[in-house]
Amino acid sequence: MSRASPLPLIVAILTLLTSQAFAAEPLRLCLDENAPPFSFNRGGTVGGFDLELAQTIADGLGLSLKIQWFNTEDQPEAGKDTKTSIAALLADDRCDISGSYPLFADDINGSLTDQGHLPRIKGGTKEDQRRLIALSPLIATVPFVYTAPVIVLGPDVSVSSIRALADLDGLRIGVEQSTWADIIVTAYQQGRFLPQLHHIPPGRNLLERLEAAEYDATLIDLHRFDGYRLTHPTTPLKLTSFLHPLGFNLGFVGLARKAELIGAVDAVVNRELQDGTIERVAIRAGLTYLPPRDPAVRLLPSPPDLLKE
Repeated sequence: MSRASPLPLIVAILTLLTSQAFAAEPLRLCLDENAPPFSFNRGGTVGGFDLELAQTIADGLGLSLKIQWFNTEDQPEAGKDTKTSIAALLADDRCDISGSYPLFADDINGSLTDQGHLPRIKGGTKEDQRRLIALSPLIATVPFVYTAPVIVLGPDVSVSSIRALADLDGLRIGVEQSTWADIIVTAYQQGRFLPQLHHIPPGRNLLERLEAAEYDATLIDLHRFDGYRLTHPTTPLKLTSFLHPLGFNLGFVGLARKAELIGAVDAVVNRELQDGTIERVAIRAGLTYLPPRDPAVRLLPSPPDLLKE
């Protein structure tokens, strides 16, 4: 006879003990107001995967939930680093954790700069944005979802399926400049796709231009396409089954000095991974759910990684 696993009981006990330690304070969450399907705040209408997941975690800990909204929509063109902005929000004690964060060791274990600026924040001032914030080491929760670059086809493309990058032969390919997708497609087989490439400045409507048939296909993060489908529910763009091996997990991130709180959040996340709560939250939010994969935290990709298929 098999014995029942003690893990659910252990998780329940840890959740109870850790929640008691934080019962007097809300769980404060920093969310990007323009990052569907993870989070959005449009004229007071709020939602997204991170918001609903954080609410289930706060409920599991017996805490209220408080949101600090921020906006980094203009940052790619301004040359700013969103990860540094999130680190500044945490270091300035604007929140305890921040929404879905790419789990790369380089960005968590201290390779960020020593100082950073706050992004635009709800309730903030211009002086807040001018201040330099001394950054602190970060710590991530356990991962709760996986993502990777995918190939999306335009409305007029007759190709029935894409199983490999080589299947893009003969198609006009649009990619955002200076992104991983740009490096992957540009370097593929020593520049095989260079005659077909259309480089688009970041933030300049990559998917809208694909829908307008300026090119035939693009390589883009899966969940960014999920966000586009939420705001363009009748889009004729077609998601293929291709999933690039250059994927990574997402989790919440907080300050290393708040490891006890992160441990409390981890206990709830582990339970919700097991009972299917996180997958159900993802489906309701319009997020394509892929379970986390090992390793939980990976290194930033090396040049050989970018050449894998």
